[in-house]
Amino acid sequence: MSNDTRTQTHPVRAVIFDLSGTVIDHGSRGPAVAFVELFARHGVAISEAEARQPMGLHKRDHIAALLQEPEIAGRWTRVHGRAPGQPELDHLYAAFTPLQIEVLAHHSEVLPGVPELAAELRRRGIPYAATTGFDSPMIMEIIPAVRAQGFSPDVFVCPDLVGGGRPAPWMVFHAARVMNAYPLSRFVKAGDTAADIGEAQNAGMWAVAVVATGNEIGLSAEQLAALPAAERESRFAAARRKFMALGAHYVIDSTADLLPVMEEIGARIARGERP
Repeated sequence: MSNDTRTQTHPVRAVIFDLSGTVIDHGSRGPAVAFVELFARHGVAISEAEARQPMGLHKRDHIAALLQEPEIAGRWTRVHGRAPGQPELDHLYAAFTPLQIEVLAHHSEVLPGVPELAAELRRRGIPYAATTGFDSPMIMEIIPAVRAQGFSPDVFVCPDLVGGGRPAPWMVFHAARVMNAYPLSRFVKAGDTAADIGEAQNAGMWAVAVVATGNEIGLSAEQLAALPAAERESRFAAARRKFMALGAHYVIDSTADLLPVMEEIGARIARGERP
């Protein structure tokens, strides 16, 4: 579905969503589980916290970043007798693709409030797209399931389609062309990682960071509910501070909270403000 910017009246021209932790998979559990399992299958233990540090990048770049971490590289060297290099990266990424497909099948539930938000965007004539760190083969099987749950963007854009992932803006540029929507200074990006904020900044979009359901907290809905209220709020506050320091224009608990923020952004755009 394309959008004609000449007939659209809302100040916000389009919305770009991340996937895991933003519109599906509370806590971005799928990618984290897959990275921990990938390294475990090669005899190297990494923690979930370590696995989450580069989240939001293209998954090959994510593996490369993990291999460059001194502590992880040291563990690899002790187990395999040599420091990880390009051959190890190639091998790990090849092994990661089928593993991520397997894991994502169990982490593709659309988050509460997202179908209602998507329906409201359609009602208002605002197109929306999804960009991700997953390559196309990793998400082909979950796209029908996600669409069936009420999240059906104009286009899903993966790094392999455009020659690179976040924080580069190439996926956003591709989505804008497909949606026939512009200028990007009137786009809103919603995501749950530093790489999402970087993508928004490099594309010239308004950046909205998602806290409660995302990678920064990294907990399932059940795990989050089980936390004492004071600890939960402490974690949220730390995540909010981090995202604001990185340059997010707004920070929200979940993507279901996006519409009021879009109205604020729309008012700022109407006053002539840019991201």
